[in-house]
Amino acid sequence: MSDHTSEELEFFASCLPGLEGLLADELHALGVRRTRPLGGGVAFFGAPKAALRACLWSRLASRVLCVEGRVGSADSDALYQGVYALPWEDILLPGKSIAVRARGTNEGLRNTKFTGMRVKDAICDRLREVRGERPDVSVAHPDIAIDVRIHEGKATVSVDLSGTPLNDRAYFGRNAPDTMPLLCSYAAALLAYAKWGERAGEGFRFVDALAEFRGEDEKSRGLSVLEREARAIVLDEAPGAARSRWGFFSWGRFDEETWNALLDEADERAERAQESLRPLDASAPQLVAAVLIDPANDNAVSAAGDAAFVRAAADAPARSVFACIGGEGAAERFGAEPSLCEELGRGRVSIKVRLFDTPPAAPVTIVVPDMFGGAEHIVDVHDETSSQFASRLRKVYKERRKWARREGVSCYRVYDADLPGYAAAIDLYAGAGEDEGKTFVHVAEYAAPSSIDELKARHRMSDILAITPAVLGVPPERVFSKTRRRDRGGSQYRDAGERSFVATVEEDGSLFEVDLAGYVDTGIFLDHRDTRHMVGEMAAGGDFLNLFAYTGTATVHAAACGARTTCTVDMSATYLDWARRNMANNGFSGRAHRFERADVMQWITSARRDRRLFDLVFVDPPTFSNSKSMGRRTWDVQRDHVELLIGVSRLLREGGRAVFSCNLRTFKPDFESLEKYGVEIEDITAQTIPHDFERNPRIHKCFIVRRK
Repeated sequence: MSDHTSEELEFFASCLPGLEGLLADELHALGVRRTRPLGGGVAFFGAPKAALRACLWSRLASRVLCVEGRVGSADSDALYQGVYALPWEDILLPGKSIAVRARGTNEGLRNTKFTGMRVKDAICDRLREVRGERPDVSVAHPDIAIDVRIHEGKATVSVDLSGTPLNDRAYFGRNAPDTMPLLCSYAAALLAYAKWGERAGEGFRFVDALAEFRGEDEKSRGLSVLEREARAIVLDEAPGAARSRWGFFSWGRFDEETWNALLDEADERAERAQESLRPLDASAPQLVAAVLIDPANDNAVSAAGDAAFVRAAADAPARSVFACIGGEGAAERFGAEPSLCEELGRGRVSIKVRLFDTPPAAPVTIVVPDMFGGAEHIVDVHDETSSQFASRLRKVYKERRKWARREGVSCYRVYDADLPGYAAAIDLYAGAGEDEGKTFVHVAEYAAPSSIDELKARHRMSDILAITPAVLGVPPERVFSKTRRRDRGGSQYRDAGERSFVATVEEDGSLFEVDLAGYVDTGIFLDHRDTRHMVGEMAAGGDFLNLFAYTGTATVHAAACGARTTCTVDMSATYLDWARRNMANNGFSGRAHRFERADVMQWITSARRDRRLFDLVFVDPPTFSNSKSMGRRTWDVQRDHVELLIGVSRLLREGGRAVFSCNLRTFKPDFESLEKYGVEIEDITAQTIPHDFERNPRIHKCFIVRRK
């Protein structure tokens, strides 16, 4: 096996997206001279010893793979032949079990399980032909795993030298939460960005503001993930030194003598570091650090975590440095832009690392009375004038709560940018069904105009999120926030892309799903509450059509009030499925209730050709749309409403009506053109604005449409 020790090979070290540059620097520091950062990791080249050293010492890598070959993958036969041709008798040691992980697809290989099976067959057939025996397959606990990645017509075939992930640190024990490897990656990233190794050498002390998820072994008992990782750097401990199981033990190029020499070197480095430790001055500057997100819930940040970070930073000595992952609200309390702000991407989620070299401003404390007679709430805010927002929210909520009880309303708006400096809409949702007894709050921040200082606007949004749960008596984890920003090309809104949080609510006796985290809009427009009630009553006994149906809330109202049939039309498969669930959750299914996915304008043309007629049509189009499903065509409600309403009027039976609504505040019907084509339109906006939206009556426009 020693013949392989100087062989030049290609390796790939995977890592958390966003850490590729840091990982390349780390590999350089480990003696690797040829690196190439790629998406999700770093390719590097060298002798097997370079890979063993990376496995032993890397704090940022998740796995280290050796690329054994690239083969054709136009179809399963080409893949099989290419993998079979690789010298597996040299790559894998005899008597070792294997598993195959396949990723990626192409036209010829659409199923990763099938791909993995064909690769496994090729390896086993090759070894049986050459050695006379085939290896055992162990999906759960293989001695060595083979990684196959399909991209277009090529498959990259590698062996995983790590075995278990490198960020699954041995010192946290078997009882560590499933999110521990991800936390270790975050901790290593934060310490690398903050250059903790250099700062420790300059006499800095380390403080973890949260100190959660403590370790179990003798060296790490009582230490948090961040503290344990920081200590390992100071003590020059190799992260992999405590591991007893490696994938490379079953690799044909593994040299035990080389590995033992690396372990001896690691022991010597740790001993020298231990001998050079010196007592720290209590007045020395600190690196105050915190991982403020919950890896199990993506961007979820606890208010307690935010506050703990701020307190620890405020108490730090002069020349201290402050670093955190996530926790934008807490980080902004420093009153200055970060000296470093890097993004870590993980699927749909983007998490920022922030490093501040400036001392924090002391937090301002305000007192918020408890609405339900309990103890007063002490809230840390950026600006003491936020107490005015707290007073306003408390006053409006007190009145709105009484009104909602009297009217039987369970989901309503309690604040809508009442104070110009606090530009957000705050809606309260009382849970129903499985969520009975729970209350949720949805906070939508309006994008501040360019004339408003961005940092000040962010600070005030942070104050809104700190005060709202205290005033409304809702646990912080049930308060969801989003920012409304103008999308390019029109007035649609897009959201921050967080993972969904679905709850069940009630309106007029019907149940509805709302998504409080995944979309800017939750699935039910509260300003249309009275409109939906009216539509339901108008639909009784007739055939009902819902165009631009969104989540089908109006369809549920129509069905609940006794519509003979319903037809729900939307271009989005996601929303149409949502509408189906809303109907099914209220007991409405079967042939009387149809759901049709289509571009509404094209659907109207087809329906007119088929002479489909309805007694009531509800039309609530978006203000603007440039969806890919529409091809090159765009939708603009002001420009296109005449064509829309002419088409809708031709779908009405004699005496039939349409309810047309839109949320373009400047919308003006083209009465002259509509009159020309025999369409009557009556403005009923005033009677469709609910009490909780009276402060902003321009929230939507609503009309009754008839055909002469």
